[in-house]
Amino acid sequence: MSGCSCKDCVSACLNDPGRLIPSDLPKIAAKLKISVSELVDNYLVKKKYSHKNITVIIPAPAKLKGKNLLCQPGKIAPDYYEKEKGRCIFLSEDGMCSVHDVKPYECSAYMGCKNTFLGRPYKTKMVEDFFISKWRGVMFS
Repeated sequence: MSGCSCKDCVSACLNDPGRLIPSDLPKIAAKLKISVSELVDNYLVKKKYSHKNITVIIPAPAKLKGKNLLCQPGKIAPDYYEKEKGRCIFLSEDGMCSVHDVKPYECSAYMGCKNTFLGRPYKTKMVEDFFISKWRGVMFS
């Protein structure tokens, strides 16, 4: 799967970084030459989602507003976090993704210029359900 790199698609990197699926963790950690726990503690926030009495934790790159983190990596993101815009922690000052070849799943599956996820019209509930299904039963805290 490969994403688009047009201005509309890259704007997601400046506003709301993509969520990961379990298989993303070891790939991104290997790319950065760190352990998975170092990846979580230094680069990812934990987003809580609830669906049908099940709560799952889904990791996503931390967001920066200017030079400040909106939530410390390794922590559960506060409720307001989802609505706050922020630049992906993996995006360099010159606008290049430092993990582009192993970028988070959502970054590959989303096309902002077409407003699609996995080739279908982007619908928040559908996308959230997709990620909840990937993390259901996975111990991540």
